[in-house]
Amino acid sequence: MGLFYICMIYIIDANNLAGKLKMLGHEDFDMELLFMLEEYNRERQKRFILVFDGQELMGDKREYGKITLVRSPKDKYFESADDMVVELVKVNLGLLHMPTEPGEQVTVITDDIGLRKRVEKIMEQYGKKLFLMRVTEFADKLLTSKTEEEKEDLSEDEMDKISRDLLAQWKDK
Repeated sequence: MGLFYICMIYIIDANNLAGKLKMLGHEDFDMELLFMLEEYNRERQKRFILVFDGQELMGDKREYGKITLVRSPKDKYFESADDMVVELVKVNLGLLHMPTEPGEQVTVITDDIGLRKRVEKIMEQYGKKLFLMRVTEFADKLLTSKTEEEKEDLSEDEMDKISRDLLAQWKDK
């Protein structure tokens, strides 16, 4: 009898994904990535955690429906978003005395070799099952989730304007 997964959690190395999508140079690439993921997730209703490198001592966490945006703290424990991804993996596998739902499936999305090795070590050390997906593969899914009609109807400039308008509305709230 196979496991029934109650919930699927995707922990994404967000800077890695933004880099793959050539968004890192954009002023608000984090919000741009969030909007893209919200569109992708509209029909799927999965849980996603986007983990970005933070610049503040305390970091930040914001909920947007089923998508959580996390900025890692900058302190002696968390040197980068990779450290936060590892921490979230441990939390979501129930390794840090914060039990999760039975049967939760955790997938880490990154192309970062060092981070992939750290996650694999957790699997070995604790005998826990989780999945690794390459950012390259996930980026392709994000990009191909748009219908051909959407791609033909809007120019890149029109899509940029819509993104800026949505961002302005979000900031006004």
